[in-house]
Amino acid sequence: MTLYTVLAPPRLEGEIRPDPIRLAFIKEGFCWPALFVPVLWMIFRRMWIVLALYVAVALGIGALDGHVPPAIPVAVILLGWIWFAIEANGLRRWTYLIRGWRLIDVVEARNLREAEIRYFHSFEERVPALPPAPPPVVPEKLPLRLPSIEQGEVIGLFPSPGGAP
Repeated sequence: MTLYTVLAPPRLEGEIRPDPIRLAFIKEGFCWPALFVPVLWMIFRRMWIVLALYVAVALGIGALDGHVPPAIPVAVILLGWIWFAIEANGLRRWTYLIRGWRLIDVVEARNLREAEIRYFHSFEERVPALPPAPPPVVPEKLPLRLPSIEQGEVIGLFPSPGGAP
């Protein structure tokens, strides 16, 4: 059985419970798409920080190409791909957490569909109602006072009534 972490997006104003449609289920363990097409997988998952680090490491390894025997960069790249595929879902979870998502549950299941069924079967019991968001603070409206020409208050480019400086 595989573990799936359930993440909820940042809370919207007035939201008591997280919207079930917006929840993210992330599998623990190896990620095959991240092994075979890592760059496309990161772009699809919108993991921009991880993608930038991945490209920086790849360029660094490419810079070593002429200074070391050719077998070393190839071995480092292959081991790096395998390591990235092992850690890809953890990096995806980290990306969600730095965006403000929160961990609300962990579900054990054979596949994603079963994880969703197990989670939503007891949704009301697992997800406590969040306290309502406090009402927004609205400043009091000040009475509108128009400028007085008799007192020399003028709006515009001229310092006094009639345009004389």
